[in-house]
Amino acid sequence: MLTKEDFKKIKKEAKLEIAVLEQEYHDIGQKLDSSQSDQRKNRRYASLVIELCSIMEQMLNQLYQNVYQKSFNSTELMKIPAYRARSNMEMIQAELTKQQITLKSGKENMAHALSQVFQARNRLIHENFTFASIVKEDMKEEQTFEAMLDTIKRYRKHLKYLRPE
Repeated sequence: MLTKEDFKKIKKEAKLEIAVLEQEYHDIGQKLDSSQSDQRKNRRYASLVIELCSIMEQMLNQLYQNVYQKSFNSTELMKIPAYRARSNMEMIQAELTKQQITLKSGKENMAHALSQVFQARNRLIHENFTFASIVKEDMKEEQTFEAMLDTIKRYRKHLKYLRPE
């Protein structure tokens, strides 16, 4: 069973990993100057997005495993009609919500924002690993990555465990 202390520990581990990744992002700007190709920078941003989503997936999977005492199995959950059209992240969020692990009141839109980050990650993977394929209109690569990073950080921050001990 998940305790509030376990919950806080799992969230803190994710926060620390996100901070390391954020520092790597800032280092890209310092290490890659204009003489290096945009292609290299593009690949670095793409790999950071993949890792950023992996950190979030790992956090949610750890929470799921602690709550249910078993590994997350999307194939099994897809047998539930309401889950058939949902992504793995949407399924795991729904399952965690059943156990009082949810976003703060008024922050429910963060679940949709997280879903958009994961959709962008999937598009990135399927579009030949090119970050340019997910850069938002009227934004630069840096702005797009920073928006994704901010979404992940805010989602993690606003995730709460409401079950009393």
